[in-house]
Amino acid sequence: MSDRPTDNREQRTAMQEQTMTEIGQLDYRPRKSRIGAWIGAVVALGGFTALSFTLGAQTSEGGTVTWADQAGMIGLGAIGAGIALSFLRLRVRADAKGIEVVNVTAKRFFPWQVVTAINFTDKMTWATVELADDDEMSIMAIQVSDKERAVAAIKHLRALLEQSRS
Repeated sequence: MSDRPTDNREQRTAMQEQTMTEIGQLDYRPRKSRIGAWIGAVVALGGFTALSFTLGAQTSEGGTVTWADQAGMIGLGAIGAGIALSFLRLRVRADAKGIEVVNVTAKRFFPWQVVTAINFTDKMTWATVELADDDEMSIMAIQVSDKERAVAAIKHLRALLEQSRS
């Protein structure tokens, strides 16, 4: 019986060493914000479309509502839907070479040599990548709302960062 715990410890150590040397790439997209983006887009487009048909033929001051006004309302809904759908871009990719962060308006690649840390604390809405020049960039794809998935992604990123340093 005394040999068994030692064997288990050796097996766990061997498994940890194997997983550290064979860390694969990460391609992560948030789940809950993607759902929210689709819901927001449907609400914006559907709401403005419905509103355009309920305006009536005349305004309270006696003006008329034309088809152009209705098209304009639908256009506003389409713009709102487009803004909501821009959150579908959120993504983080990482491999042995570095990390690529895709936010709503920016896409940046950082080689591991310039990355000093991957931060994600309880008080943060999303993760950040800390750079060697004391700059940092938000990783909006890794959000606190995704809970365990986000934590697993952070652990994967930190393992890739650690692997790059060895």
